Amino acid sequence: MGHYRVKEENLQRIQLGLRYVGLDVGQYYWECLKLVAASEELSETDILRRIIRSWSETLPPAVREKARAETTRLEAWKAQVLRARQDATPLKYTASH
Repeated sequence: MGHYRVKEENLQRIQLGLRYVGLDVGQYYWECLKLVAASEELSETDILRRIIRSWSETLPPAVREKARAETTRLEAWKAQVLRARQDATPLKYTASH
């Protein structure tokens, strides 16, 4: 009975270790990316865009095309909202005297 408990505790320790190592490796990778980005004067958003772009290149062409169409639609909607906001902003009155 005792041997089983020791084995179970060891397995739990290994699982915890893997979990922590996984987090550490991910954090280390992110810190490395940020260092590279800083040397290239990139923001964290730029890093994420690069990661997403390289990941998206692995997707099937049909999925990529659908995503491109959705992005175009979304960009048009954002531009429309921005124009509407600008139109709704009252012009400042400047006195000529």
